[in-house]
Parts: sequence; C-alpha cells; structure tokens
Amino acid sequence: MYRPLRYIAKLGQYPLYWPMNLPLLTLLLILDAPYYQIAFWIIALSFLVFIVKNSFCSNIAASKDYHGRYRLGRIPKSRKQIYDSANLTDQEIQFFRSEMAESLAHIETILNFENYNTHLNMVFKRYDMSILLKSYFQAITLAPYRLSQASDFLYQILPNLENVLKQYTNINQEMHRSPKKIQALTNLREEIANLAEQAQESFEHFIQDSK
Repeated sequence: MYRPLRYIAKLGQYPLYWPMNLPLLTLLLILDAPYYQIAFWIIALSFLVFIVKNSFCSNIAASKDYHGRYRLGRIPKSRKQIYDSANLTDQEIQFFRSEMAESLAHIETILNFENYNTHLNMVFKRYDMSILLKSYFQAITLAPYRLSQASDFLYQILPNLENVLKQYTNINQEMHRSPKKIQALTNLREEIANLAEQAQESFEHFIQDSK
C-alpha cells in the first residue's frame, strides 16, 4: 500500500526536477501545447507530488511517534521499576508497551472529537471522557500485570468508540439534511454514550479489583 506513496515521497524531494517532468514536457511539445500550458502542468503536478510527499511523511512520523513513546528508546527508570516489580520479562515489557502505544493512539484520536460539535461535546462532558480515558490508561500503565483485566477497554471499547465517532463525523458532513440522517446521528450519539458508560463501568471495576 505504501510503495507508490513512498515513490511519490521521494520524487517530492525534488519538486521541480522529478523524472516525470521530462516525458510530460515531451508529450506536451508533441501535442503542440502553448508554453503557458506546459509551464502550468509541470508546476501543478510538481506541487501535487510535493503535497503528497509532505502528507505521507507527516503521517509516518505521527505513527512512529505513538509507538515511540512506549517502544523505542530507553525505558524510564520509574517505568523500569514498575516492570521489575511485576516480574515482567523483556519480551513481556515490549508487548505491554506496544499495546499501550496503540491504545494511546486510540485515546488521542477519540479526544480530538470532543469539540467537533455541541452534541458530541455534551456527551464527552457527561462522562468526563477526557479524564476517564486518561485515568484508565494511567492506571493500566501502573499495573502492567493486570493488562488482561482491561482487555474489554483496550480491545473493544476504545476501537469501537473511535470507529463510531468517525462514522458520526462522516454522516454529519453529508450535505443533505433528512430525517434519516438525523436519526442516524442520534443513534450514533447513543452508541457513543453507551460505549462511554461501558468504559466508565470497566474503569470502576478495574479500580475496585486493585483494592
């Protein structure tokens, strides 16, 4: 999937000199295109490649950043003490940090929807979503040996919540306004609220079990 984008990204490093300019120029000359059209198409396509390159590189960097927080580099001493007290092996530590990095990516994506519109903002505030998700995440990082006890939150609630929020925004962006669209948005808001409630209950059980 990434190979064509990687190729375009490399071309984008040289926006006015990339290899396709030569065949494009030749084709336009054969078609006897005016010089201003030749200049326009070369600059336009070069600019497009440059934009794709920057977008691709920024997405890759963001993806690496999520996982870098928990997988790459030296493990902080405070975290190392937690892992040692839980008697985790190096392999278990890497697995745990990888899973938490993925969960962190879900959480940050979810919280980006908080101020999307008034309706979603009300749902987020009703369940203190930001505090809830961050607190649950922090509690899991402090008890890595209990990762399996939070499996419903990590592997079901977070991914489902992110997907439903994306569905909501996609439908909301549709131009037409119809009873069907309004009902669909209402149903999705109820599903978002239901998932938030599940996260809240899961967190409460997680905290109670630690006492």
